[in-house]
Amino acid sequence: MQPRRALGWTLTAAVVAYALGGSVVAGTVETTNPYWFRDSYTTRSSVDQTMTTAAVNTAGTGTVQLPYAPMQAAFDPAGTFALVAMQTGLDAYVFDGIGVSVLQGWNLSGIAATGVAWLKRGAAFAVSSTSQVAAYGIDSGGQVLRAAETAASGVEGLAPGPASLPFGVLAATVHGARVYEAQGTALVEVSGGPSGLSGNLGVASTSGGAVAATWQREAVQIWAWDGAAYLPVSQWTPPTPPRVDGPVAGVAFFPQGGGYWVLTAQGDLLAYAYGSTGLQSLGGMGTTLSPMPVGLASGWGASAVAALRPTGWTYEDAQAGVFGRDAPRSLTGQTWPSYAAQGVLQSVVLSAGHQVSEVRMEDADCAAGKAPPDCTRQAQVPGGTTVTYQVSTDGCATWTSALPFTNVKVPAGDQLCYRLILGTSDPTETPVVDVTNLYELATEQTTGSVAALLCVGSNC
Repeated sequence: MQPRRALGWTLTAAVVAYALGGSVVAGTVETTNPYWFRDSYTTRSSVDQTMTTAAVNTAGTGTVQLPYAPMQAAFDPAGTFALVAMQTGLDAYVFDGIGVSVLQGWNLSGIAATGVAWLKRGAAFAVSSTSQVAAYGIDSGGQVLRAAETAASGVEGLAPGPASLPFGVLAATVHGARVYEAQGTALVEVSGGPSGLSGNLGVASTSGGAVAATWQREAVQIWAWDGAAYLPVSQWTPPTPPRVDGPVAGVAFFPQGGGYWVLTAQGDLLAYAYGSTGLQSLGGMGTTLSPMPVGLASGWGASAVAALRPTGWTYEDAQAGVFGRDAPRSLTGQTWPSYAAQGVLQSVVLSAGHQVSEVRMEDADCAAGKAPPDCTRQAQVPGGTTVTYQVSTDGCATWTSALPFTNVKVPAGDQLCYRLILGTSDPTETPVVDVTNLYELATEQTTGSVAALLCVGSNC
């Protein structure tokens, strides 16, 4: 976050604050080339880690884009099959001893899925969609048959249910976690689901469902089935990941129990074991992966886990006593639909030092060497995607919409911040923002209209 001259970019968001009075904010002043507060999104610490709250992807490419949509995979603990739920469909894969390939023959077309889990008994699995949870069986001829279902909404993920319910499934919803049991052709909700939860991102459990995990962006909770209900086990709940690691991206249990992994958006795979004496961190069962994964799933082996991405999965396993990537069981080259429907990036608070009551947001495709407000061509985003801009003058407490290239009156205030709301109706497309500029035009008697840098703390 430094004062810079614009060199050109694809999509630029600039907030221009016109000062009606007061002194110019500290910073270099030029009469010919305006300076402004710039977020280039190439420095992660200034955007989506310690300085900025962001639910968008600012890693790798140095641009802001929608995060990847949650994706769930289930690896058959009794074989070599894997199922991947991608919102728009359900795919099956098989490991043949040499590599992973698409499984032919299973009639999975038309099964939209937000979550998937293998069930405890037999060749059966459960799938969730935006409107229901359904259980399926696989006959000897490889035909997938729907066995039971129930209406459900806001399901964020599935996991095997408790061992006492062989056809049970645990579902994380935006309203809390619920337990279902297949009874005839119906999935019936039974009591005992983890209680008091909302806004869950997912759920995971051991293969027998005795221990489960639910998580939100900032924390994980561990639950144990006591025969009638899931009860919290605080001594087995991991510490909240440091903010520098970003939000929690997924949780997966060791396939044979005894512990679990937590994956962060930064790509840190953290391993923990639990027992009667409490929780223990296992550094040897963790590793560092690429940032911005979309999920985590227990693998086929006794100590295996897969980190999911829109292009496949990275399979991690303990081989010859060393935990690391298992290339033959990893999957690459996929083009799964990837982007979430909406994401928000919110800036830090910028102290102007005086009252600001009018702003202008410029969304411009700048020619090389030109800087706002000289950029006049409005940037284009892919069809079906949107970027909405908002400005606050009271420290991000209340917001005023700011249309590009339009002067907007705002409540007078000196604590400025901006917010970008990105959206898409096509999971294969995302709007992209390269840089955001927040600058002020102040008037000085001796130099005329000049730009003054808005800065905060160590970023001045």
